Amino acid sequence: MTMGHVCSQLSHTSGEAIYGTAGNGTDVWFVLEYPGVWGGKAMEESKLDDALKEHLQQAVAATPGARLQLIKHGESRNGSSTSFFIGLSQEDVAALYRFELQDFTDLAAMDLPAMVTELRTAPERYAAHKHDEPLFLVCTNGSRDRCCATLGVPVYLTMAAYAGDQVWQTTHTGGHRFAATMIVLPHGVYYGRLGAEDATAIVDSYNAGDVYALDHYRGRSCYKAPVQAAEYYLRAETHQQSLDAFSLLEANQQDDVWTCRFRSNGDDLVHELFVLAEESEFIIPLSCRKPDTERVPQYRLLSHSVHAPVPA
Repeated sequence: MTMGHVCSQLSHTSGEAIYGTAGNGTDVWFVLEYPGVWGGKAMEESKLDDALKEHLQQAVAATPGARLQLIKHGESRNGSSTSFFIGLSQEDVAALYRFELQDFTDLAAMDLPAMVTELRTAPERYAAHKHDEPLFLVCTNGSRDRCCATLGVPVYLTMAAYAGDQVWQTTHTGGHRFAATMIVLPHGVYYGRLGAEDATAIVDSYNAGDVYALDHYRGRSCYKAPVQAAEYYLRAETHQQSLDAFSLLEANQQDDVWTCRFRSNGDDLVHELFVLAEESEFIIPLSCRKPDTERVPQYRLLSHSVHAPVPA
């Protein structure tokens, strides 16, 4: 990497597509407030008790599609409790649950995989913990990559001034080179290449039930990367911005070609897209800390056709 260049600039100038780069098949979120200093490996380098770290790592490993994020506000909040969220980002179930911890030992006593199962099968048991406001998680973890702090902090500050406690700083979200990056829960929507000028519009779009501008849209984490790309192309072709505009019917792979079929929830039409997964012609560094360059996946739309509704 040449002096003066950073990974986000090189990604952008190379023409790397941003879609298809959200968390790959992530539909469960463990989100823990930790206001301490974040290292490059935030959880491992935190001052949390080793037993709690192991407890959380085992919970992630035992819960398919799970991811752990640490979060904090810019300034310490009043009160002694610590917030812990469990988020579900399935296509048909998007929900957040908030638990106020008096001590981290409260978290150590939670059987998190079992709780996730109960939240899916008997959510009424946790009705008192239902959190109806979204979380806007902006990556500011400069110890992991300088782009995340340099570009993420202005987005966080502008958005927090507009949406208050709904906005949090978060640790590594994946894809430093798309900084500033953001995850919106509970839907698991990823955005990238954001500036402070995008901050308020993203809040307004999400609260209206819409996806923000597609040139910043990395995808929904509940989908695999090629399906995220197919959904991007579908939205671009149909000009549909509503978060619930489409439902995935099936996705199949044959060699490097993915066939993705979506139902349009407004008229039940079936959209069939063929997407080619291929390596980029260009090579780029994946982060500022790893100057070695490599090729990255890119997705090209081969065709899009619309069919009559499938008979019941």
